[in-house]
Amino acid sequence: MVDAVTRWGAHAGTRAAPARTNVAVIGAGSSGLAVLKALRESGIAVECFERGSDVGGLWQYENDNGLSSAYASLHTNASRARMEYPSFPMPVSYGDFPHHSDMAAYLRSYAEAFSLGGLIRFRASVTRLEPAPDGTWCVSLDGGSARRYTDVVIAVGHDWCPKLPHFTGDFSGESIHAHEYRAPEPFAGRRVLVIGAGPSAAEIAVEVASCAARTCMSVRRGAHVIPRWIADKPYDKRDVEPFNRMPWPLLNLVFRRAVTRELGPLPTPWPRPAHRLLEGVPIPSSDLLPAIRRRKVTVKPAIEQFVGDSVRFCDGTEEPFDQIIHATGYRISLPFLRRSLIAPNGRELPLFRRIVPPELPGLFFAGFTDAPGGLLPLVEAQGEWIAAVLSGRLRLPATTEMWAAIERAERRTRERFPDESPYSIRCDPHAYRRLLRSDLRQARRRGLSNTLALGHRFRFDPQLGLAGDHEFEVATRAGRTALRHTLDATRTAACPSLGR
Repeated sequence: MVDAVTRWGAHAGTRAAPARTNVAVIGAGSSGLAVLKALRESGIAVECFERGSDVGGLWQYENDNGLSSAYASLHTNASRARMEYPSFPMPVSYGDFPHHSDMAAYLRSYAEAFSLGGLIRFRASVTRLEPAPDGTWCVSLDGGSARRYTDVVIAVGHDWCPKLPHFTGDFSGESIHAHEYRAPEPFAGRRVLVIGAGPSAAEIAVEVASCAARTCMSVRRGAHVIPRWIADKPYDKRDVEPFNRMPWPLLNLVFRRAVTRELGPLPTPWPRPAHRLLEGVPIPSSDLLPAIRRRKVTVKPAIEQFVGDSVRFCDGTEEPFDQIIHATGYRISLPFLRRSLIAPNGRELPLFRRIVPPELPGLFFAGFTDAPGGLLPLVEAQGEWIAAVLSGRLRLPATTEMWAAIERAERRTRERFPDESPYSIRCDPHAYRRLLRSDLRQARRRGLSNTLALGHRFRFDPQLGLAGDHEFEVATRAGRTALRHTLDATRTAACPSLGR
């Protein structure tokens, strides 16, 4: 049954999946593609299962896998330079904040450039993932077939299963989650309440306000708002080393001043945040605060209860609405895994290096990070880390040591997000990438001692040290991209990592 599944890219002459595969990757979005690339380049036999008919995951608008939450106007929250894979620069034509169609095209180009298409089986949905007695993993598909693999990488993302809060009472009007929102036109002439204070809530509220009779935004607690551009440059332009190593108090001070100069003081209705600017995920929007000042969007407090077609708020006011949009986030969902094996709790998932569940040998996760800034640089590093483990160049510590490392988290992550649990997927992207790079340097030293005996040719690279021909090529691409970003950053205002 699996052999009849469509193979994307086979017609284009890309390499077909090996006859015998050892590793399975679940999901062909940005995380799954990065893992496929790293495993393929390490010579590891791999096969990928994708529920939809194309690569791209979240960024594939109206993805037929049914999981994408992309709406028609969606752009990235991080700038182009922060969103791209280090080994594969994005075209400048995408603009400062790429549209979802650009991201989908970019991910397809990435898959084609690294010949990943022949490794992916499309329209193949994994229904069950079980450990077998012999230490392998059994992957069951919706067609009824099953295969065993020595290792499995889960790369299905964490922003596709809507989280809906519970409220007292019942609302008699229409209600959807932001996951279902696509465009503002269906809300024309209606009274709309958007619940939430995240980036999606802000963008949807501003869009809907352009045609709705009245638009309100229920905000339970204050969130920082930042402009997409500061002094005509993307707000995260200087989100490169050494600038992103500055102490948090100094970063908060510098960036808060820059934001205030650009946006002005917060409008009176917007609640003041209780935390410092960089201790959460701010809302990147140049339109929200002006819309509030013009009274196109009305800010309301937290909800007390639903009363028929009306909503009663915590300040005692009550107002009727035709439609509610819940922009209340997502929870991690792994429907094909028994909860007795691993049980995510909201946005918490305890993983060593944010990749390995300590009690489940042979299972890996990619992309389960909620890091302000672009995800793609992180997942490319995760892919290389997983490849190093599976190729034997990097050894996992004992289970107890992995749990101890999870409890510690990265020091800079703890400082930046003091209220987060050590099991939270939220992290500081730079501290996390530095940690993975440190591990990979050890792996390269281990691989070097083995490879030198085989008489391979080596070159010196400033990022990798002594590198083989393939490693040199990859490092050169990444190094040129990093150098370009650093040189650009020296000409603009300071700013840390903040976007999607």
